Amino acid sequence: MPDSLKHIQEKPFYQLLFGKTALPIITILGISLLYVILMSIIDHSTLPFHIIIAVAALGKTIVITVTTLKQLSKLMKICHSLERLLWVFGLILIISIFSFATDFTCLFQFSNTAFDGVPDYSNSYIYNLYHFFYFSVITFSTVGYGDITPVSEIAKFVVMLEIFLSFFLIVFALANIKKIHINE
Repeated sequence: MPDSLKHIQEKPFYQLLFGKTALPIITILGISLLYVILMSIIDHSTLPFHIIIAVAALGKTIVITVTTLKQLSKLMKICHSLERLLWVFGLILIISIFSFATDFTCLFQFSNTAFDGVPDYSNSYIYNLYHFFYFSVITFSTVGYGDITPVSEIAKFVVMLEIFLSFFLIVFALANIKKIHINE
């Protein structure tokens, strides 16, 4: 076994898991905080805010994809518990879904015509975040009920990014099944 894997195996698993996913978590939380700040202090009509959201969503998708390829594949080599593997994939799924839910919420806050099907009475950021977390779960799982639909070009682009990421993560998981060595 290479020395780098021996060094990794010496650390507790959950410390490794959160260490390897720290970059996407910090990136997503930082961009979400930036969204909240920008939504409250900037006049949306003077900036191309929807373009900022699309670029941030693309950046987050790249960070999550690169992190999944590099970091989580290392963890899978040393992971010998089904519970731990579920933690790895569960954490990356929650990170991804929450990330896109914040993107969708900000797009809707910027322009309530970006999506159809969001209740008219949902005017608070947190309430909209709840609706778009639901929408993100439905989109990520590729169920697509159609109750909330993207209308604007930027909203469609961000939805396509989420669909790309969901397919990528499923293919990544299936491609790495043979690497899993679960101890009984």
